[in-house]
Amino acid sequence: MKDNNNSTIQGIFQDLIKNIQIDNEVKHVSDEFSKISSCSEKVSFVYALLKRYNLLPGLIVDEKRNEVAIKLREHGNQKFKEKKLKEALDLYTSSLAYAEKNSEHYPKAIANRSAVLFELELYEECIKDIETALDHNYPKELQPKIIKRNEIAKSKKTTNEKIHYFQQIPVIPKDSQSTSIQSASNILEIEISDVQGRYVVAKENIEIGDVLAVEKPFCHVLASEFFTHCHECLKLCYNLLPCPNCTQVLYCSIECQKNAKIYHVYECKILKTLRNLNLDKLKLLPLKIAISVKNSYSSISHINEESESFYRSDRYKEIHNLISNTQSRTVADLFERSTTAAIVFNLIHKHTKFFNSVLEESIFKELYLRHLQIAPCNFHEISELHQNQDDYFEAQEIGAGAFSFLSLFNHSCNPNVVRHCYGNVVVLRAIRSIHKGEQLFDNYGYHFALMPKETRKTNLKKQYYFECNCYVCENNWPLLHNLPALKYDTGVTDTDIVQLRRGDETITTNIIRKLLPKFKQLESIQPNRLFFEMQEVLKQCYALSGNIRRK
Repeated sequence: MKDNNNSTIQGIFQDLIKNIQIDNEVKHVSDEFSKISSCSEKVSFVYALLKRYNLLPGLIVDEKRNEVAIKLREHGNQKFKEKKLKEALDLYTSSLAYAEKNSEHYPKAIANRSAVLFELELYEECIKDIETALDHNYPKELQPKIIKRNEIAKSKKTTNEKIHYFQQIPVIPKDSQSTSIQSASNILEIEISDVQGRYVVAKENIEIGDVLAVEKPFCHVLASEFFTHCHECLKLCYNLLPCPNCTQVLYCSIECQKNAKIYHVYECKILKTLRNLNLDKLKLLPLKIAISVKNSYSSISHINEESESFYRSDRYKEIHNLISNTQSRTVADLFERSTTAAIVFNLIHKHTKFFNSVLEESIFKELYLRHLQIAPCNFHEISELHQNQDDYFEAQEIGAGAFSFLSLFNHSCNPNVVRHCYGNVVVLRAIRSIHKGEQLFDNYGYHFALMPKETRKTNLKKQYYFECNCYVCENNWPLLHNLPALKYDTGVTDTDIVQLRRGDETITTNIIRKLLPKFKQLESIQPNRLFFEMQEVLKQCYALSGNIRRK
């Protein structure tokens, strides 16, 4: 079998198509593939083709290697001398991930990282790293230096210095919680129609700023920032410790490492290969779901036999039943997704002990391909505010989550709700007044203020398979800068806006208090530019209480 270690998923797919073309088999393969109805059989069909053409990739062996750890640490030392602290921090953490645990290079990487944390004035984290280094037999001849650093850090540490990655997560009071939707307020309900499928409506009038849902994901993945965020909970952490068996995963705590065992025991050996293949979040999250629900494989075929009156966020059934748009997808789309599923199946089959039977193999193929279709239409990003080169804080994606309730919200190019992340939890708030009986609308990334109508409609049709007929599309609203201006004193100054963009959360409470009563007047004349500008101010205020990386 060909060792295809330097290939990506996309590259392998293109090679497969070329081979089929060379053999003049395009029509035959397409016809045969089109006849297959089940996801499992589609994957098996493509798997056989990949084997025929020797295109299945080999495993990239992932092992701890002190020589790599040393090079990374030395590179980190150079960056530290150049005062490039962020780069040095990542390199030391990467060195730690490669260091053999019982070698001196493990505590050396941690000790060097403590020096960066000291310079960043993260004294609590610095002290923690020094204690960990000493606990792991940091060389005695080097100890005086870090012990001195520890003493200085303790003298500089203040009681309120601890990093707060996000403020307290809003909660829906117990007497206001829905009796039919696990994560929602009782002013929301789910309805269904032939045209719109399932959607969410207001049972009562909703005011701007109201918290409508607080949802934990059924499953989630970290998609970037691997050296500063926990693989399991996704929280920012500068004291990450590595998985003892691979170089790809780091945790913020022993508890998170234990919680991750249900899935990481299987991905551990192959994760380096998966990342090298350039599997993105919309391929890795479906894989994690298919792995995480292994204990439910025996009941998957009966998953819809019992009707449920309570819609849960922590149950697989709701994720399983999200729309996949299979009937709208082209043969080429399904063939490419089946190729991904076949490649990943092969890695799990050959290099893990996940499967105990042929039936489990079939169920995995079925679920993984199913969720590869569900993912782009339903799963949501998990983001944080991050400081850019202009010292302004803007949203940056760090991961993705499968949120069953949030997935029920239909799209509008002028949404009336907004999402913000607190760790991996998403809080949903109203950003327009919503009347009783009115539908709640999220935005799928295509907002009228920033994107022309035809571009929005084309992209939505391509990814989500629907024709957008929202109010602003039907009435052809112009972009934000072309909207009519409205002269009205909102009480928000240009200085306030600059401070918000620079991450000053101390002014948010006052701005929200001043701004909320003004929205009634701003909403009365639509469309107007000032309303949407103040809507952005409000969104930034709420964002500053969620995930924010300040160092």
